[in-house]
Amino acid sequence: MRLALLVIIVSCISMGSQAFELKPSQNHSVESLEVQLSSKEAEYENFIASLSILNTQVANEEEKLNLLRSKGNELTTARNQALVNMNKQYEALVDNPEQDIVEVQNAYRKAILAQKNNKDGIKNSVALLADLKVKLARANVERFTLANAREVLLEEIIIARVKRLRDEFETKSELKTTQMVACDTQETLKQCIVRSNLLAKQKASKEFVNNLFAKATESSLINAHKSNSAAQVRLIKHKVLSSEFSGQGNYSTTISVELEGSLPNFEACKLLDLSSRYCSYKKTPASEESVNIDANNEFLSNDESVLYELTVRSDQYDDEVFIDGVSYGSTRLSVMLSAGNHDVVITKAGYLDHKEQIRLNKNSTIKAELIKASINFANGEVIQDILPGDELGPELIGIPAGKFQMGDMKGAGLRNEKPARSAQILNSFAIGQSQITVGDFKQFVKATNYVTEAETDNGCAAFVQGQPQYNSVLNWRNPGFKQGDDHPVVCVSDEDSNAYLSWLSQKTHRNYRLPNEIEWEYVARAGSIANYWWGNDIGNGKANCAYCGSKWSNLSTSPIKSFRANKLGLYDTVGNVWELTNSHKVVARGGAWNFTPRLARTSVRLELSPGFRSNYLGFRALREN
Repeated sequence: MRLALLVIIVSCISMGSQAFELKPSQNHSVESLEVQLSSKEAEYENFIASLSILNTQVANEEEKLNLLRSKGNELTTARNQALVNMNKQYEALVDNPEQDIVEVQNAYRKAILAQKNNKDGIKNSVALLADLKVKLARANVERFTLANAREVLLEEIIIARVKRLRDEFETKSELKTTQMVACDTQETLKQCIVRSNLLAKQKASKEFVNNLFAKATESSLINAHKSNSAAQVRLIKHKVLSSEFSGQGNYSTTISVELEGSLPNFEACKLLDLSSRYCSYKKTPASEESVNIDANNEFLSNDESVLYELTVRSDQYDDEVFIDGVSYGSTRLSVMLSAGNHDVVITKAGYLDHKEQIRLNKNSTIKAELIKASINFANGEVIQDILPGDELGPELIGIPAGKFQMGDMKGAGLRNEKPARSAQILNSFAIGQSQITVGDFKQFVKATNYVTEAETDNGCAAFVQGQPQYNSVLNWRNPGFKQGDDHPVVCVSDEDSNAYLSWLSQKTHRNYRLPNEIEWEYVARAGSIANYWWGNDIGNGKANCAYCGSKWSNLSTSPIKSFRANKLGLYDTVGNVWELTNSHKVVARGGAWNFTPRLARTSVRLELSPGFRSNYLGFRALREN
């Protein structure tokens, strides 16, 4: 049965390697991608079924081992009793040499043999259980690999849908239309002709747009957004085919019009009801040169006289709201502000400040959940220990104790993210503003001559055709892409990270370690219950993950602090590299540069084998109070 299960799992993995060779952003059709997705979904379901068998085997073997150990206690008691019985018979033999002791001797022999067989069974069960758990850990890594491949296809399908709609709209067509007008007595013949031709061109343009919406593949979806659409039509040229005046003062004209359609800016995403990150920015038409586009792909007026209403709410009474440094009193409040950027800070004694920068291009609302500050470290205090030689340790941020909700709260999570639950941080701590960098790790290696597992064993894993494969030439110095000292260190295992943190503890006389999963999710959420600390949509260019719109996406790690910090002052809690945690299993959190946005959600848990290292795995330091 063990061999059969392994064959099933290896077969699933092999199919994934062969069936998924898609490279991001290639020109695959929606239909071909959907066929691949259907195949990948079936492959994933088969793998999950195989994984379920393996989980059952582990559970059964654990139950068997517990029974054997319980049986061992009973057999020990039976052996002791058999020995007592035999000793009594030997004592009786002194008084009666004819006494028959064969039966009690045999009973004692059987008790010893039964105990020996039980111990052998325990030994074999322990070995088998350890083997099964290793296979289960590897299978969990492969499950994430398949999940990522599936998410890649989902992303590519959306990108292909956007491209298909643009191709369907950005076409040229020549239409012939006839228009008849009654010439007004107050206008000249020339004016009547011009008006007739203009109406004919407008008629042709409307027909052209209607045809674009009607003939689009996803016509029913995009027509729901047609009334607010900014789809454009450009008149390339027109030609009058015939024209005549009637005796009743009517003018009739037949013209041929060549038209071209376009979907400006992010219109395709709006029509398809998609995140704007799937639509790349296009050059603004000359007629819109006075208009800017913000990071959320929305228009902003340059006219500072334009005012919008900002409403600010929080979940606490007696707070104070500062906008651009000016106090506006407590929430709830509404204030009219000019279009553009504004810094909003909500404060209350005993709570963390809620800081938010908002760019107003419409009436907006801020809803803040203030986090109670029960800390010994100063609230948001920046801490940096000094190492020997006056070198600086990692930059840390003071974090308060508190309660929060962790796990999948949006219903889109994997099984190991559920159920969502309340969690509590009892003691304050300090945690790295950023992931440990190449420069940080270089200090450690220079001081200790430490050699990582990747350098002493078979290298570091990287994705090859959708699968993590070890490459003997890859390690933290050479992860397969260019890195500077300000990039997060990768190709380090759980053992390597703990070695670095032990050295850091020794040199600073402080207690450094990896954060546990509760601590990690607490700081990563920063008071949010959404998929990401800023909301439920990954947005565009907000993090370094696959299809997330940054220049590093799907290519490499990015320098730390390349994106905005969350509300606790931490960088890259979404994407860049997976971060190891201090758990009873080896679990990484946060997503990475080559994993899709859905797998960078705050609640996602990547279970790994001990000693696993890859060029998308790093860590963050925590210092206890």
